[in-house]
Amino acid sequence: MTDALTSERPDSSTAVAPQPSPRPLTAFAGSPGQAVTILDAGARYDAVVLSPAPGTSMVRVLVDGQVRSLRADISAVPVTDPATALALTRQAVAWALAEQDSAVERARSLAEQRDEDRRREASQLAEIRSYAIDQYREADITRDGLDSLLSRFDLSPYQPRHRVRFTISGSFDVIPDVDRDTEDTESDVRGYLRIDTDRVDNVEDDTVTIDITADVEDLGD
Repeated sequence: MTDALTSERPDSSTAVAPQPSPRPLTAFAGSPGQAVTILDAGARYDAVVLSPAPGTSMVRVLVDGQVRSLRADISAVPVTDPATALALTRQAVAWALAEQDSAVERARSLAEQRDEDRRREASQLAEIRSYAIDQYREADITRDGLDSLLSRFDLSPYQPRHRVRFTISGSFDVIPDVDRDTEDTESDVRGYLRIDTDRVDNVEDDTVTIDITADVEDLGD
């Protein structure tokens, strides 16, 4: 009797797993990477969910390596076959890597274009500045006009510079301390002799350079 009852029970190894019920594709839109089977007017095909399409009622999916936008209300069910799910995952990873490479290339191209635009703009502004200064030097515009124009284009102000090269020649006598010779006096002169630029207008002190050569002669008593 027991054997008869047992034989009537379904074998768990042959029981068919319940199939998931179809749901609108939008139900999977919040799960990027989800492998689904699209049910569209009697047709069935596998896809990988990517994301909602911004500003639309569509969902972006990957089908055979191509991105498509499908209606959010179209029916779909999750892929339950492990082999199919694995193949779709590999397809999605390959697509993502290709998209990443493409994005890197686009970013590089945009950076190069930005740098080129900046170089072109800097060159044009330099030409404007040079032209305005030439016009001022030729007395075609006033200094106020030049300053106003440079300020308008946010260019560095015109600040001419004069380089002065000078030679000073002279002499003076020194009464040295005891035991100091001509080399000691020459060392003092090279180390401490200075010129006074205080009365020269607008001298940039950090640009003043002096190279002193002293010829010290022993005059005796």
